[in-house]
Amino acid sequence: MFEIRMITPEDTESYWDLRLNALKNNPEAFSANYEDQISRSLDSVRARILTINDHFIMGAFNNEIVIGMIGFVREPDKKLSHKGNIWGTYVLPEFRGQGIGHKLLDKVLLRAKKIEGISQINLGVITFNEAAKKMYESHGFISYGLEKNSMIHNEKYFDEELMAYHF
Repeated sequence: MFEIRMITPEDTESYWDLRLNALKNNPEAFSANYEDQISRSLDSVRARILTINDHFIMGAFNNEIVIGMIGFVREPDKKLSHKGNIWGTYVLPEFRGQGIGHKLLDKVLLRAKKIEGISQINLGVITFNEAAKKMYESHGFISYGLEKNSMIHNEKYFDEELMAYHF
């Protein structure tokens, strides 16, 4: 059984273990680079996960260990502040297929709907990640574009499908 809740500074070590695992084992799925992130101090990570109304990270926990995550951040500029972005979605492989990603996404959408002025949530997903695309579509995200060569890793380019959810 697992619990879905906000990741707090007290969860820093477990969250950071999961984040580094994600970056190392699925580098094509994230714009952040494992080699750049590994040297971050836990204090800097702890400061980054402080929850405020329009910036938060949800986690799936199994016995207080973070096994899944999803981040949300609101656009900071006034003209873009009606939009938020989902980032860093990941569930450990051994816990996939149990609905954890869906439950994480449900919680993010519920919380984001309560943020005054938010009317759209954007995300990008690597084009070959069919499971993630299906999950987002099942929650009402629609594809609105394709960014060719969005990322490069080990001299290979990856395209990203751009998706949006409108309230």
